[in-house]
Order: sequence, then structure tokens, then C-alpha cells
Amino acid sequence: MPLIALLLDVIAAGVFWLQQSQGLYLLGTIIQGGLTLVLLIMLFTYQGKRFGWFNFSTWSHVFTLRFAVIVFSFIINAIMLFVYILNVTGANNVIFR
Repeated sequence: MPLIALLLDVIAAGVFWLQQSQGLYLLGTIIQGGLTLVLLIMLFTYQGKRFGWFNFSTWSHVFTLRFAVIVFSFIINAIMLFVYILNVTGANNVIFR
């Protein structure tokens, strides 16, 4: 699953590049929404170990590397989806000028 998450990140980067060169903003937003939805499903259906060792000095658990890749991929793609929606609605065009 972490490799699939990284592959989805590469696809998202390709869609971002396509939007900058071709100006297909609505199509890119729809694709980004689909990728974010797939990552959300992967986040909740992950069957591997989610937490690593317990840190007694900070009293917290840390994510395993595999689960952290999926979590960070989802967070970054969700932020990008939010910025894409802002661009499509005209509220802020900070990402595509």
C-alpha cells in the first residue's frame, strides 16, 4: 500500500504539471479529488501495523514508516485538493497564475 500511495503521488504530480502546461483546471481538480478519495480509503483499510514503539519520554506512539507514507500522502493531496478547489471557484488563484 505505501508503494501505491507513492505511485498516486507521482500521478498527482503529473496532473499538476498537465494543469500548468495545458490549463485543464476542472479536470485536474476532479482527478485530484479521486486520488484523495483513494488515499482516504487506503488510510482506513490499511491492514499493517500502524504504530511503532512507545516513547516513554514523550508518552506518545509513533507511526510506522509504511503507515506514515500513506498518512502524509493523504494530507498533502488533501491540501492540494483544497487549493485546487479555491482556484476553480475563483476564491484564490495562488497555485496557478
